[in-house]
Amino acid sequence: MLKMTTLSTIKNLISKLKREELKSLFKYLRYYQDSNTASKGKAIQLLEILIERPELTSKDVQIAIYGKENYQAFNKLLSRTKDKIYEVLLFDQNLAKPYYSDRNRVVFEIRKKLVQSEVLYLRGMTDELASFQNKIISKAKDYELYDSLIQALQAKQRFLGFRFGKKAFDKIEKEILSFEQSRNAALRARSFFTSIGAKINQSVSPQEYKAELKDAIDKMEGDFEVTQSATVGYYLFLLQTEWFHIHEQYLEAESTLRRLLELVLNNTSIYTRVRHGEVLMNLANNEILLRDFHLAVKNAVDAKAFYETNSVPLDVAKEIEFYARFYKGEVDLAEKIIDETYNSSRTSNTPFLFSKRAYLFACIKTIKGDIAKSNELLLDVKEIDKDKEGWNLGRRMLTIINRIELHELESADLKVLGLEKFIKRILKFRHVRKRDVIILRILLKLINEGFDFEKVYNQRKRYFDLLEGDDPEYRWKIKSPELLVFHEWFKSKMITQR
Repeated sequence: MLKMTTLSTIKNLISKLKREELKSLFKYLRYYQDSNTASKGKAIQLLEILIERPELTSKDVQIAIYGKENYQAFNKLLSRTKDKIYEVLLFDQNLAKPYYSDRNRVVFEIRKKLVQSEVLYLRGMTDELASFQNKIISKAKDYELYDSLIQALQAKQRFLGFRFGKKAFDKIEKEILSFEQSRNAALRARSFFTSIGAKINQSVSPQEYKAELKDAIDKMEGDFEVTQSATVGYYLFLLQTEWFHIHEQYLEAESTLRRLLELVLNNTSIYTRVRHGEVLMNLANNEILLRDFHLAVKNAVDAKAFYETNSVPLDVAKEIEFYARFYKGEVDLAEKIIDETYNSSRTSNTPFLFSKRAYLFACIKTIKGDIAKSNELLLDVKEIDKDKEGWNLGRRMLTIINRIELHELESADLKVLGLEKFIKRILKFRHVRKRDVIILRILLKLINEGFDFEKVYNQRKRYFDLLEGDDPEYRWKIKSPELLVFHEWFKSKMITQR
């Protein structure tokens, strides 16, 4: 079982190695192969086989290398080769490549130098040890790498304490205590952010995490004031943005995100291209909520430049741009973007996002009158069935609208009754927005009145007043699953029936 797992691991590792890393790996293996062996080393043979024929089974590879099955030897070969791959990943020339962020390269460099510092101390090579340690400490401070910083300070404390006595020891001890406070604050901030983020993803309503969020923000604000740690500030501003969104205070959220962008740009300790892009995406998303679609488009487009081609974050940035373009009235351009994102999501191993984008694409097709294509896309909308309250309801309602548009009224009738059962079922254990309940009542009335839109509108005018009003439970929400606004669609059907 180990053999099969290790072979699979090696195949996966090879598929993710960059070209330069593969070159390094082959050079490394050639250097270490037995100089008395004229034939090509077995590790090199293994790599060449797996690069050329990754689909081969364990048995096939053994026969290609040994001429027969040899489980024991093959197991040892796999383990040695895997270890060599891990070694190559740590070569200086590979760590220095641009596919790592500047911050990541500094992290790698400092950790390596900490090991070098320990070796120098143990070997008695201490002529420049203090200077060597000071460089580590300075860089670790700049990047708020508190674990490495404290480790470096403790190493310096040990070295200088024995040379210069207790005064030198105590001076460094004060620094250590100060940075331990900053480290603990940064750890708390990450923990709060991760815990609340997980809760947000699984919550139906902000009420489920609102108190925890407020408590976390209060504690992080105190930590940020004391430590001025950019790491704490980064997570604090993100949680503050969530708090403002809960309370629909989008101007305050915009101000906080601007502070966050400034913090990221001015602090090497937290700057990465990915984070830069994430802040721009958050700004674009907030600007959609502010109805500033021009600025939302700009920030979404700018965010795309920070992500690799065909990556999940790039598709997220495109999705935000799609919303901004759509609400800005650029429906054709929005359609092109969601088409691209829908297709690229097929291979990104994100089934929920793929289903969501299929649904959004289907909405666009319905809006443009291509109902057949919309129905075809809805066949790909499977994963969002697990989202009982939002996207699943949106999919069911769009299906009903499509049936009505195609004049398949008997089918629409059955779908409405199915929606009624579905909402009644989930109301027992989950929250459903009052807007969705009102829309269901209108649809039920519509089938009872033989799909006479004007008659239903006049009889249920108070419902439509709620749908078009400002009550948070009834009003339409931007960026909700209701991309095709129900009450606007309904009124358009009244006009076509006249």
